[in-house]
Amino acid sequence: MMDALLVNLVLGISFGFILFLLGTGLSLTMGLMRIVNLAHGALYMVGAYTGVFVASSTGNFVLGVTAGGAAAAVCGLMMETGFLRKLYQRQLSQVLLTIGFVHILTNLVQWVWGALPLPAFIPSMLSGALPLGRINVPVFRLVIIAIGLAAAAGLWFFQEKTRLGAIIRAGMDNKEMATALGINLQVVFSGVFALGAFVAGFCGLFGAPTLGINLAIGWEALLFAMIVVIVGGAGSVQGALVGGLLIGIVDAYGKAFFPELAYFTIYLVLIIILLFRPNGLLGRSIGEVNPAGITTSLVTSMSTNLKPWQNRLFTLAPYLGAGIVFLFLPPFLPTYYLSMLTKVVIFGIFAMSLDLVLGYTGLISLGHAAFLGIGGYTFGILMIRGGINSFWVLVPSAIAVTSIIAAITGYIALRVSGVYFLLITLAFGQLFSSVAVKWRAMTGGTDGLVGIKYPSLGLPGFVWTEYSFYYLVLIIFALCFFLLYRIVNSSFGHAIVGIRENEPRMQSLGYNTWVYKYAAFIIGGIFAGAAGALFAPFYGAVMPSHLGLITSAMVMLMVVIGSPGTLFGPVIGSLVVLFLEYFSSVYSPERWPLILGGVFVICVLFLRDGIGLHLARSWRRLRHWYGTITS
Repeated sequence: MMDALLVNLVLGISFGFILFLLGTGLSLTMGLMRIVNLAHGALYMVGAYTGVFVASSTGNFVLGVTAGGAAAAVCGLMMETGFLRKLYQRQLSQVLLTIGFVHILTNLVQWVWGALPLPAFIPSMLSGALPLGRINVPVFRLVIIAIGLAAAAGLWFFQEKTRLGAIIRAGMDNKEMATALGINLQVVFSGVFALGAFVAGFCGLFGAPTLGINLAIGWEALLFAMIVVIVGGAGSVQGALVGGLLIGIVDAYGKAFFPELAYFTIYLVLIIILLFRPNGLLGRSIGEVNPAGITTSLVTSMSTNLKPWQNRLFTLAPYLGAGIVFLFLPPFLPTYYLSMLTKVVIFGIFAMSLDLVLGYTGLISLGHAAFLGIGGYTFGILMIRGGINSFWVLVPSAIAVTSIIAAITGYIALRVSGVYFLLITLAFGQLFSSVAVKWRAMTGGTDGLVGIKYPSLGLPGFVWTEYSFYYLVLIIFALCFFLLYRIVNSSFGHAIVGIRENEPRMQSLGYNTWVYKYAAFIIGGIFAGAAGALFAPFYGAVMPSHLGLITSAMVMLMVVIGSPGTLFGPVIGSLVVLFLEYFSSVYSPERWPLILGGVFVICVLFLRDGIGLHLARSWRRLRHWYGTITS
């Protein structure tokens, strides 16, 4: 028993140092530079692939490690100087841009090295074991511990004891003052970002035997880095070290003594830390006012010479036109395009639910897909495992379960704000996705819950067709749009917009801003659950990936492309993204991730306000022109 404890302690410490190296670069860029770099895991992936390729080709492990770090540093430097530098203090844009680069880098790596995983490379001189008392410890693990200790000492000295570290801290605390003193902060920040990327790529070869080398490792490594930052705290090398070691040791002992629950032990640590230390064990508070960077919702009206009924008609005309198209076009569409339109309407509900949280309340959530998946799984489990087939039981049950989960996760997640809120929602989304993978008896595991059919409406002689299901979805969409429209135009809606714009000011006016944000989070989860209850019978299955980060990133793209804070915009965004996905699957399916990543980047650079607001402004100008010529 004692031997097992010692072996797992060594394994945990070595894995903890890998996590420290992986997380420390992300911690520095988030805590000191306040850059939300969700491509950090992809930079680790680039370092791992490059390092293994060079080490395997030359037989030189040191050269492979160096090449991996250099490749990641070059990618990181290009990303920061070419794109992120323009987006300081714009967290939502940073999130979208770096998610886009994850897709781009993953597809480029697949293009170069193929889709199959690569074997890890351990040189023969590091492949043996050393006896320590009654146990044998792998030499490779001891080397990782030694290098991790050296890196921790060096990075701490750099941050706390050097003039450059002081400049970085001063620059983030008071950028204007530092610039006035003649400090070129752009060069300094680029150097720090490249250093963080180098450390991530540097540890790619060391982490390969434990984490593996495959195309999914970019997202998995990001998740581990996020957990390290949440537990240890952003902006602190010491925090990253403590967080990495704590997670590594807990993970090792969990796998050894609680194998069925091993994957969830690190999340248990994360939740406990959040409950008692919301900013992490050694972190600094980095919350901002309006971190989403959204400053407007609907455009204001120009004064015109139109009569009141004409103004009203101009306001309603786009909605009436869209309603006519969605009502009367489907009978003339081929079955496949009808299926696409049904998916657009379902994801329109899903995107509107996120818009309430992101666009109106200003909360950047990267775990919103969990509510879509929970609604879908609840619907499917009750139908397949419980034998319930009534629409009037399945859909309300899915909404009820989703609302309870949203209330629990919101209570924990809203203990923090800004970057930390983004990180914890991402972690919760991946946690629920992992539950769906592990709870095979109920969810079907990695194969998903398949065989979900259309529910019974209880109408005698009624038979489902693709067209009748589409019109049911359209009716529910109209109801959801009406309810959300009433919510965002109520006093509650005006209050959450005020919180998005300036939360301290709303607090000074006597508003309990936490309660308003909590309510918005739950309401958003409820509507996402409704979308999930429709998506399950439409798709015929629910998969663990439907709860995860990629789906959350996709719906966030829909909201931002369409225009956050508009309700109708996210529906436009779902139409654009889903039809882009369709045409890509037809003409270039293997390059869809590259195209999707490009859409993320283009959206950030050229569609900051989104399509919806541009269309609304054009319609406003048309109304003004019509009023001018008819007066």
